Amino acid sequence: MAARKSVLRGAPVMAQRRTAGRRPSGGTGGTLLLDRRHLYILPTRGGLGFAVVLAAMLLTSLNYNISLGFALTFLLAGIGMACMWLAYRNLLDLAVAAGPAAPAHAGQDAVFQLRIDNRDADARIGIEARVPTLPNVATAMLTLDGSASGMLVLHVPTARRGRLVLPRVAIASRFPFGLFRVWSYADLDLSTLVYPAPEPDAPPPPTAYRPDHGDAAHTAASAASSDDGIDQLRRYRSGDPLHRIAWKHSARTGRWLSRAGDPPQQPARWLDWHALPAGMEAEARLSRLCAWLLAAGDDAEIGLRLPGVELPPARGASHRRACLEALALWPQRPAAHRAGDRV
Repeated sequence: MAARKSVLRGAPVMAQRRTAGRRPSGGTGGTLLLDRRHLYILPTRGGLGFAVVLAAMLLTSLNYNISLGFALTFLLAGIGMACMWLAYRNLLDLAVAAGPAAPAHAGQDAVFQLRIDNRDADARIGIEARVPTLPNVATAMLTLDGSASGMLVLHVPTARRGRLVLPRVAIASRFPFGLFRVWSYADLDLSTLVYPAPEPDAPPPPTAYRPDHGDAAHTAASAASSDDGIDQLRRYRSGDPLHRIAWKHSARTGRWLSRAGDPPQQPARWLDWHALPAGMEAEARLSRLCAWLLAAGDDAEIGLRLPGVELPPARGASHRRACLEALALWPQRPAAHRAGDRV
């Protein structure tokens, strides 16, 4: 009984080991090595047809005792065996790693890149990458020279906002003559953000600026800078930026002049969830806020208010990405969705 219990306790462990053995072993930095234990090979339809032709040639040669028929049959069979080895060798010991992933808006294609490293001196021809669970994703192709690296680019369609995780990818090859297909699977920790789709014909953003606790100080600072002489001119000094040069005054007076002081800045503009019409649905609100955020650009000082989320006003590309990320993940989802999940 004790031995039987120990066997039963060890069964789940053995099952986990068998399941883990079917996947490529991960190295350092999330790199997967396609070694001998994780490559699979089967003949294609063309390969099966080739085998049927060889069998027919062999039977004909046996029936009519044709010596040249035997020679041709065994020659073609040897070529087929060489093709099987070359197909297997084409993927052996390739290193697959996650590359950059570009964010996209809902309805667009998210771009995932896989880095393929060829550590051998031989070239690797016709490497394919596809997503088995997404048949509408186009197959990516790549050919590598010896000791070279390259990128396999997958365009995954998106249907909804959120974090998109790349499903399992099949790395395959049919080199050299398409008689055999060799493949392996790569489970990579690769994801990207899907932003809301901007409203196509969004109305212009509100022109009025919401009063904020920092607006009074901001306005006072702008007035002070104006009183200090924003329009005052001085002689050009070496190193003055181009946007400070008073081009019209310089052309009128015939000497280089620069503006003194800083130009007054407008108060921050808030993109507020609660300022939208009450009857709008949540996704429609996010789409309109996304359209306004994209229309504002990187130079405008924009703040974002969502239920439970507030980003203070700032400007620049990094702040716009932070706002788009807040729109994509609102409300915070407990888990990322995978490509191909039903909406």
